[in-house]
Amino acid sequence: MSIVEGILMSDKKSSEPQFISAKDSEEWTQVLHGEITPSDASDVHKEAARVRQYLIFREESKALENLPDVDVLNTMTPSEAQVIYQNASREIRRRGDTLLMRLRDWLGTIVIGGLSAAVVFLWLRGPNADLPSQDTQRLSNKLARLNADGYRVLGIGDKPPKYPNMLLIEGGRMVMGCASGWDSEVGGCRHSEYPSHNVDVKSFEISQHEVTVGQFKAFVNATQYKTYAEIGARGCTYQDKTKPGEPFLIKPEYNWRNPGFAQDDTHPVTCISWHDAQAYIAWLNKETQRQYRLPSEAEWEFAARGGQATAFYWGSSAVSIHEYANTASEQDGWSYTAPVGNYIANQYSLHDTAGNVWEWVQDCWHETYDGAPKDGSSWETDCHGSKTRTRRGGGWDAIDPGARSAIRSKGSEYDRSNLYGFRIAHDYLQK
Repeated sequence: MSIVEGILMSDKKSSEPQFISAKDSEEWTQVLHGEITPSDASDVHKEAARVRQYLIFREESKALENLPDVDVLNTMTPSEAQVIYQNASREIRRRGDTLLMRLRDWLGTIVIGGLSAAVVFLWLRGPNADLPSQDTQRLSNKLARLNADGYRVLGIGDKPPKYPNMLLIEGGRMVMGCASGWDSEVGGCRHSEYPSHNVDVKSFEISQHEVTVGQFKAFVNATQYKTYAEIGARGCTYQDKTKPGEPFLIKPEYNWRNPGFAQDDTHPVTCISWHDAQAYIAWLNKETQRQYRLPSEAEWEFAARGGQATAFYWGSSAVSIHEYANTASEQDGWSYTAPVGNYIANQYSLHDTAGNVWEWVQDCWHETYDGAPKDGSSWETDCHGSKTRTRRGGGWDAIDPGARSAIRSKGSEYDRSNLYGFRIAHDYLQK
């Protein structure tokens, strides 16, 4: 009997469900939280992976004040059900009680016969199913401002504020780097993504979106700052697709004001070097009396994955990538950058952690993860005097493997391109 059957089905002689062993329960929980990569050889892992993606926990959705009754659940579309689960899933990490106790409480009020058709359908259709965006967006608009920690979550289409909107990311453990069985399904991994390793990340804040043109403009207007691309008309890197080999070149007139294509204030700012990002952060700290910073590489990946061990934050299929990310796909609606928050967010309500622009992180570049910190801090030792820094997330030109959550690249601290931008982070301070 499978774990799910053991939990959901009771013996004819007893109304008590058959619960699973302590070892299986621990591994089930680890897979559910994205702490380990599911093994194809383990039924425990495979079933937990399905539950992780699609099962709605009644208690967690109630904690978000978004509990539909059973009648509503029975008429809910599969994609609506997943949105509720995605918003509820962060409560799983917040609760100290065991998964087993949560399931027992949940099953005490909803038996298998009363489960919504949507949940059962989601459960059975597999972890890589794609979601219609209109259903997801319709429900996400309803849930946009529900946040158990008092942080405001901007919905799709909401205008970015003067300063980046920060969200709390609850700490936890993840497997960082190339995930065998996940990343290998969509083009494999780069050498720099090995070895995969466990990282324990503390709770922190990160901006919901990449820093926008409008937000960077406020900084420049206040300080008269000139980016590295503007000083001496050094220019910004772009790819000339009209020439053989499509080389990357520098055009002196290109900078954040004119990256070579049209943008408005809601687009991510580009042609930004690592030092330009640091200058913006220094101004923001003075303005707000806070201590913003770039995220560490581990924090960035933890947040970008949205609790998923899969290649992308929505699964391991790139079939519907255009609904989640601005990449080289001709279906995503944008040839260059897209307005921030234009696509479906991950489970932590973050947008554009795949595609749109590459994002600078604090860490200097290391060719592999050998010796990387295991506490989620930025890795700025063993740099050997290098001024090479790390970027994450892929850009608007990315093909499918280049938008995976594990993708990483390097560049000089002064590199600037119309593919590069950034988002910001902050230590979590209890409110």
